[in-house]
Amino acid sequence: MKSTFDKNAEKFVNLMVEKIESLSMNWQKPWFSKVNSKQNFLPQNLTGRTYSGGNAFLLYFLCEKYNYQTPVFLTFNQARNEGINVLKGAVAFPVYYTLFCAYHRQTNEKISYDEYNKLSEEEQKEYRLAAYTKYFQVFNLDQTNFAEKYPNRWDILKAKFSGEEQSQEEKEMYVNPILDEMNKNQNWVCPIQTVSSDSAFYSISNDSITLPLKSQFKDGESFYGTELHEMGHSTGVKNRLNRKGFYENDKFNYGREELVAELISALSGVYLGISVTVREENAAYLKSWCKAIKEEPKFLFTVLADAIKGSKFIAQHLNIRLDVEEVEEEKNTKVMELKVDVGCNLINKSIIDANIPEEILIAMIKREGEIIIPKGSSIIKEGDVLVAVGNCLDEDFYKVIKAK
Repeated sequence: MKSTFDKNAEKFVNLMVEKIESLSMNWQKPWFSKVNSKQNFLPQNLTGRTYSGGNAFLLYFLCEKYNYQTPVFLTFNQARNEGINVLKGAVAFPVYYTLFCAYHRQTNEKISYDEYNKLSEEEQKEYRLAAYTKYFQVFNLDQTNFAEKYPNRWDILKAKFSGEEQSQEEKEMYVNPILDEMNKNQNWVCPIQTVSSDSAFYSISNDSITLPLKSQFKDGESFYGTELHEMGHSTGVKNRLNRKGFYENDKFNYGREELVAELISALSGVYLGISVTVREENAAYLKSWCKAIKEEPKFLFTVLADAIKGSKFIAQHLNIRLDVEEVEEEKNTKVMELKVDVGCNLINKSIIDANIPEEILIAMIKREGEIIIPKGSSIIKEGDVLVAVGNCLDEDFYKVIKAK
């Protein structure tokens, strides 16, 4: 049986590979095609707080794949709290975040990461740090009846995320005031010089970036995208993020660092309203990146983690406020599958007559290979598997449901 990680990693990998394969067919396509200066198409929840990290990347790619009208996502419970329904047949996508805790080396007592940080350096030596990943399934608003339930709010959201594509003339004339100010004042972490040249690069030995003149690029966005790529490389040195494999000269680590820099520039471009495309010299790496991700899903997570750190480094240095949050944990919310066996007191009862506590939701019925999204009038039959969601799915509730 596949673990939770394996199941979710498969979805992450498939989505990322699809994106890279689409770029390999046309490497001049931007990583994030919905980005431009008139849009703020960042994956977020209903309150407007954006997802961060790898979740931002993957949900963005998901929006493009299914052409969602807004980048707004919510969990099943959040939809329920809003009084809206998830549409029949809708498939959720996992988002994840990592939690840290510490265990005492002798007693194995568990404390939170915040508690651990409050300990003295000597006390911390008595504990070992541990990390674990939690997953939540989210749906896009397009997968719910939100538009029907709240037409006015829906119109406001659509207007917020609808921006006209820039014309070619606008792209050619495009200027980014934040990056222009940085270049003018030379206040990046290392010097950036523009010269008449046909190559852009970051020099580790000199700790400097060299770019062709802006006029040598086909448009303004191409110039800024290349600049962000090289800025991404410059974050990897020892006195900054000290990125793993940064100083290795082998083909694998070089290709990995190029993918990290590509993703740093792509995500930084989202923050700055710039559509970033794959650099021409990196188009050859697209297939090898797909191969590495398919063979080892954890490769994807390590690359995303490094890209996120790099993009945050850039955002912080440029004083770009990232109002972000990872998925809020819905405390004590559980999902349980319950088999309706012979003699169960729920057989032939409707959902509404089954005396199921109000805080428990029967989200799905599995019946002879078929998935049924139940209504209050839906009849429970022998052999059904009930998929229950709620905050009190403990053993006592299990016994009540299984009672005969």
